[in-house]
Amino acid sequence: MDWSFIFPIAASEIARSWDTLNVFLLVICVFFFLVVIGPMVFFAIRYRFKPNRKVSTVSHNFTLEVIWTAIPTIILMVIFWWGWVVYRQMTFDLPQNHKQVRVVAKSWSWTFQYEDGRTTTNQLFVPVDTPVRLIMTSEINDVLHSFFVPNLRIKKDLVPGLYTNIWFKPEIVGQYQIFCTEYCGAGHSEMLGKLIVLSKEDYELWTWGKEIELPPAVGVGAIPQPPGLVAKAPSSSKKEETGIQVAMLGDAELPSMSLVEQGEALAASRGCVACHSSEDRPGIGPSYVGLFGREVELADGTTVIADENYIRESIENPHAKIVKGYENVLMPPYPGLLTELELNALMAYLKSLEN
Repeated sequence: MDWSFIFPIAASEIARSWDTLNVFLLVICVFFFLVVIGPMVFFAIRYRFKPNRKVSTVSHNFTLEVIWTAIPTIILMVIFWWGWVVYRQMTFDLPQNHKQVRVVAKSWSWTFQYEDGRTTTNQLFVPVDTPVRLIMTSEINDVLHSFFVPNLRIKKDLVPGLYTNIWFKPEIVGQYQIFCTEYCGAGHSEMLGKLIVLSKEDYELWTWGKEIELPPAVGVGAIPQPPGLVAKAPSSSKKEETGIQVAMLGDAELPSMSLVEQGEALAASRGCVACHSSEDRPGIGPSYVGLFGREVELADGTTVIADENYIRESIENPHAKIVKGYENVLMPPYPGLLTELELNALMAYLKSLEN
C-alpha cells in the first residue's frame, strides 16, 4: 500500500513494505497510548482525593495480569516476525536476474564499480524495474560507513575488511539522495551521493558511453534543477587510480575490459595462477573452478561457505583456514597490497568460474 501521504516517496516495493510496518507500529502506539492514558486521566478525576472518602485496597488481579502480559507479548512477536520477513526480503530473497554493483566507501566519498568494468564516484547509475545487488565494503584502512537511500528505505553498514550486501528494485525514474548515516569524521556531512535511476533505454545508452538527459531529482533531499547532459564514462583520474585500460568511444571513455576480465588479468599478473588453476584440476592450492558459493571442508574438520568474505580472508590471511587435503604452504599474504577495486575484480572473476 502507498503511504506517501505520511512518509517520503517510496520508490520500491520494499520501501512500501517498511512503510506498512511503520504504520502498524504507529497505530499500536496510538492505541496503547489511549488505553493507558485515557483510563489514567479518568481515574485521576473520578477518584481524586476527597475528605472522609474510604477506598478499598486491591493487591492484585491474576486474570488482568495475565491479559496485560500476554497481549503485548503477542504483539511484540508479530512485530518481530513482520520485521524479519521484510528484512529477509531485502537481504536474502534476491531474484536470479539481477545486476551487481560493488560499492567502496572512503572518507568521504562513494565509489561504484560496475560489471562492465567502469567506475563512478558519488553517482550510482541503475536501470528502472531491475533488481540491483550492492556488494559493499569500506577501505581497509578507513572507518565504518553506512549506505542509506531514504526513498528506497535501504540502509547497510560498510565495514573495513568485510563485505555486506543489500538489494533493491527501483520503480520510479529519478535522482535520489544517498547519505552516510554513520559518523565517519570531519567530512561526514559532506559524504553524499546520488542514486540515478534511468529508464531502460537511457541505461542502455549509458552503457555505450552516450550522453543522456539526467532525470529530475525527487524524494528526500531533492533540489530542483534544470535537465542537463551527462557523459557516461569514468574520469581519467579514476583510470589512473585503478590501472584499468579504457577505450575511447566518441566523447566518452569506456573500460576495455569487463570486471571479470580485469580479475583474470590480475590473477595472472599477481602470480595466483602459479598455485591455483582456472581449470577443474587441483594444483598446489585448490582450483578456482566452482569455488564460489561452495561448501568447503577445512583441515580441522569444519566447513565454510566460499563467499566474498571467506575468499578475502584467504587472500589477506591465507593461513587462517586451510582447505582439507592441501598443505599450509607459504603463500604470501596480501593485506593492503591489493586495492578494494582489485579485490572486487578478483571476486567477480572467481564467481564467473562455475563448473
